[in-house]
Amino acid sequence: MDSRYADVNVVVYFAGNIGNIYQIEQWIKPLEQLEKVEKILIVTRDTHIYEWIETNTQFQLVYTKTMSALLKLYENNNFRCILYVNNSCSNFQSLSNNTALHVHINHGESEKTSTFSNRAKAYDFIFIVSDAAYNKYADNLINIDMNKFIKVGRPQIDFIDPVKRPTTTDKKVILYAPTWEGTHLSMNYTSLPDYGLDFVKKILAHKDYYLIYRPHPNTGSRDALTKKTDKQIKQMIKKSTSGTVMIEENINSVFELTDLAIFDNSAVTVDFLSFDKPMMITDFFYRQEGQAAAKPEIVKACKMINDTNKKDILNLIAEGLSQDPKAIPRKEIKRYFLGDYARGESTEMFISQVKKLIKLADELVVT
Repeated sequence: MDSRYADVNVVVYFAGNIGNIYQIEQWIKPLEQLEKVEKILIVTRDTHIYEWIETNTQFQLVYTKTMSALLKLYENNNFRCILYVNNSCSNFQSLSNNTALHVHINHGESEKTSTFSNRAKAYDFIFIVSDAAYNKYADNLINIDMNKFIKVGRPQIDFIDPVKRPTTTDKKVILYAPTWEGTHLSMNYTSLPDYGLDFVKKILAHKDYYLIYRPHPNTGSRDALTKKTDKQIKQMIKKSTSGTVMIEENINSVFELTDLAIFDNSAVTVDFLSFDKPMMITDFFYRQEGQAAAKPEIVKACKMINDTNKKDILNLIAEGLSQDPKAIPRKEIKRYFLGDYARGESTEMFISQVKKLIKLADELVVT
């Protein structure tokens, strides 16, 4: 038995590189609350991730370079609950542990196909936000045990750090938060190469608007044109007094500053629902394999932007700010995607469910 971790029941296993740090970063605050009742050990497989977590948190931390080191760590301890925030292939090395319950908690809810991966079958339980996630798994995976899915809401939304407003004027703050280009074509929902430059130019030039640009952390990692466009936009904003780039700030804090948001299909689109503000979404759903005409539920909460109206972006923004035509349907979509939780309730649910699973694992190991 490793005495350093004798009181640890919960492991957070993170196999990702520094470009994926946002996946675990958004869980830091809920995990800090969990740590008040259950000691946590974060297991990393990357030295840069190790350094980031060591610098930015107070969690116990270990780096396991090899699978052998990982398995030795597990064999020398009695961990009961191992949490996973992504679907990294190396998660399967951690899944070798057979004395803990393995729980996928994900790093965001969206309409992307990656959010209902068949890999869910590998975990003992999957924490999901609400009905939308449950239905996606039920409707898209065959031979899946739906008893594995536990609704806990979205704990990340319980934590909003104050951020200084980027403009001292009474301009309306417009958020443009495009997603990245994904791992392959049918996961590519980014609007950057098609719409990005035009949107940014027009918003920066408008006397009544102030732009916040918030690209996805992985923007440009796969596609050269997307990377180039992102760079051009940042350079354009740097020369302007009517916009800023916000990358380091907590995304929920950025939402607090926003009057209207423009998104692609991504998890941040769903999170923004909790703020009850006008929102728009770009229509690149045709890129999804086999679903050329499919429009997911999230679009009911947003004004759609496509090739037919993209040049009218300023009129669309004005309409959204003055009339908010999607306000009524957005309330129902919010309940569908995020549930009906009061502030703080999701974090309590998350902690409660982890504690229940620790108790269950203890019982199963003894028997």
